[in-house]
Amino acid sequence: MPFHMDIRKKELKNGLVVVTDAMPGVRSASVGVWVRVGSRAESAEVHGVSHFIEHLLFKGTRHRTAGELAAAIDSIGGQLNAFTDKEYVGFYAKVLDEHLARAFELLSDIVLNPTFPAAELRRERNVICEEISMVEDSPQELIHDLFLENFWPGHALGRPISGTKASVQRITRQEVVRYFREHYTACNTVISVAGNIRHGAVQRLAEKYFSGLAAGRPVAIGASPASTPARVARSKAHLEQTHFCLGTRAPSLLSADRYAAHALSHVLGGGVSSRLFQNIRERRGLVYDIESTLDLYRDAGSLVVYAGAAPEAAPEVLDLTLRELRRLKGRLIPSDELKRAKEFLKSSVVLSLESTSSRMTQLAQQEIYYGGVVPIEEVLRKIERVDVRSIRAVANEMLNAPEIALVVLGNGSAGSLRDFGIEV
Repeated sequence: MPFHMDIRKKELKNGLVVVTDAMPGVRSASVGVWVRVGSRAESAEVHGVSHFIEHLLFKGTRHRTAGELAAAIDSIGGQLNAFTDKEYVGFYAKVLDEHLARAFELLSDIVLNPTFPAAELRRERNVICEEISMVEDSPQELIHDLFLENFWPGHALGRPISGTKASVQRITRQEVVRYFREHYTACNTVISVAGNIRHGAVQRLAEKYFSGLAAGRPVAIGASPASTPARVARSKAHLEQTHFCLGTRAPSLLSADRYAAHALSHVLGGGVSSRLFQNIRERRGLVYDIESTLDLYRDAGSLVVYAGAAPEAAPEVLDLTLRELRRLKGRLIPSDELKRAKEFLKSSVVLSLESTSSRMTQLAQQEIYYGGVVPIEEVLRKIERVDVRSIRAVANEMLNAPEIALVVLGNGSAGSLRDFGIEV
């Protein structure tokens, strides 16, 4: 059965793009302001500035204090939040459809009129340093940062989004203001709205609140990263487990192979029926958590397996993981595994259509990466076309021993590479 999606796109005179998706069967609306200026665009000198700005935009505008911003969204029973990613920053609100105009005005005030108060800058700098300390205290998060740092060394995609304590401490207010004015411009901005809305009304709201935004220049993302098969161990006191990330390069978001890569990742470690979960947790009881994740960007990607185990069991867990990688390279997967993987991927796509916030997010991401919305039928067709041979071809392209990277995090000698070998 075809999916009915009523999607419109308009580009304002200043270059800002507005994408809307009308969902008449709901009573909510989600609106997002997306800026193509994630941490990837940062130089090493201002590492963490995008995340810093995301925090600071909620700390006061020319029209509202931080407290008044919070009261404004609460007064309409809405949800307001933001995040920083590697290739974009998002500010979004979800409200009852009757409050869409108010949400538009509030988001425009946050994104267009920040004052960056000096006192708030000092306070938020400390808040971000505490956030970084939380990651340092969470081995599951820390090891992924360590993996990327060593996998893409010297490249912005390999650096943590929040920055480091040292980099955040040296970012000045002048640098924050300059970076904001240079990058938060119309040509770098996408507004996406999904819910019980009228296209014309949304376009008029965008014109009203964002037509005065300077056109600016597109953000330069720089060169593509070169992956490095690093083998690194870090010792951290007081850890009960040894944690490791094993990973390799993956197709980019623009690659036709991304659908096969998603299916491969799901078969390997994407759910409770996956090979890693069944063979290492369920049959042997060696771990609580083991999973594979696929992180894809405009021109690069990574497939990473994470696990945490008792120090004496970690080498066996790694060996069993490597066996599964060899199996994916050497044998065609059974048809039932392929069917489960494709049904999971298709269900994820279709179920996301029931949420205004998910549809708002998809509108923006597809505009940012593909220059327009990819019809849902096309996505499902491409998932369905994935077969056992395309999965094995991607496995043989990705899972080569010279390109496999390993990062180990443990307590004392448990953080050593001595007991770990890589041979795929």
